Amino acid sequence: MEPSATDLNVPIDSSALHHMAHSSQTEIKVENVTHSWTVKNFSHCYQEYLENFVHLNRGDEQLTWSIKIYPKGNGENNKDFVFLCLNRVIPTGISKSPKIGFKSRFMLRSAENKEIEMRIHPNPSHSDYVSYIKRDVLFPQILPRDLIIVQVEIDVAVETITTTTEQLVAVNCEQQLVDDYMRIFRDDVLTDFSIRVGGREVRAHRAILAARSPVFSAMLMHTDTNESKNSEMTIPDLDYEVVVEMLNYIYGGRCGKDINHIASDLLIAADKYRLEELKAHCEKTLMEQLSIENVCEMLILGDMYGAPRLRKRAVQFILQRPKHITNTQGWDAILKDHPQLVTDIVNQFDKGTSTSSVDIASSS
Repeated sequence: MEPSATDLNVPIDSSALHHMAHSSQTEIKVENVTHSWTVKNFSHCYQEYLENFVHLNRGDEQLTWSIKIYPKGNGENNKDFVFLCLNRVIPTGISKSPKIGFKSRFMLRSAENKEIEMRIHPNPSHSDYVSYIKRDVLFPQILPRDLIIVQVEIDVAVETITTTTEQLVAVNCEQQLVDDYMRIFRDDVLTDFSIRVGGREVRAHRAILAARSPVFSAMLMHTDTNESKNSEMTIPDLDYEVVVEMLNYIYGGRCGKDINHIASDLLIAADKYRLEELKAHCEKTLMEQLSIENVCEMLILGDMYGAPRLRKRAVQFILQRPKHITNTQGWDAILKDHPQLVTDIVNQFDKGTSTSSVDIASSS
């Protein structure tokens, strides 16, 4: 016997075991510096460039950046543009300064504090950061007051800190229990009971069967039953696949991922062995599969095997589509073998649906 193991999802319980786990966190600490530089009468600037400086103090160390404004570009090829350039300044006498990471951004505003859109140079060759704008685009936005405000923001990565912590991690005891029970069933570990079905044998454990099913309990805990005496039983009215899936539920507490094709037979098995949770799961699956072609069959199934939710949903489905369903073979089976169900359906019609009631009654 080689029944397949079922994928089971069990919620973690508060009684879970715990073990120590280590985790690390790295934080790059960032300091921000903002500098605002106002230049008046900008259109009269005759210098090649104007320069200002931004400083950030870090203990005994001072980081410095140079801001340069090139009113007529920084070369013959771009003299029609205004350039803003940012460079980190290395102190005199230091041959090699430690590399730092920083990001920067220029904002250019008019005297009315209106932001003026600039383009960012994607690959500046002589500066860390460059923005630019055409002169004939800039000047109409700053005249007649002829004033610009250059604001620079610099985010500096000043320190990288990694910390390691220990924490208690919950181990899912319930899931481990399910896995262990499924393993002893799948691997035939210390089994002491045989179930013969469909010409095949399934090995199981008397104690687990008795603990999970009242029917198996009554069968196996009385010494005078054949099953108890012989440690075996035959199930002639169920298929092998259905019995294996039922045992998967008994051992693991969950159904397989796809029981759609055997849900009807599995519901019958669950009813026979009084596995109420499995039966409720099969009911839900079958309610989701209701159709015009199978609803009468599902109504009969719910009525015969005590599945009230399935029975009620099937009746509601029929009440909503009487003309279609009364023309099916399933309806003919209800009329022939279960006439009391027709009476129940007709009695549930409201007075406002008398036409549909006549359609069903006339069909009967």
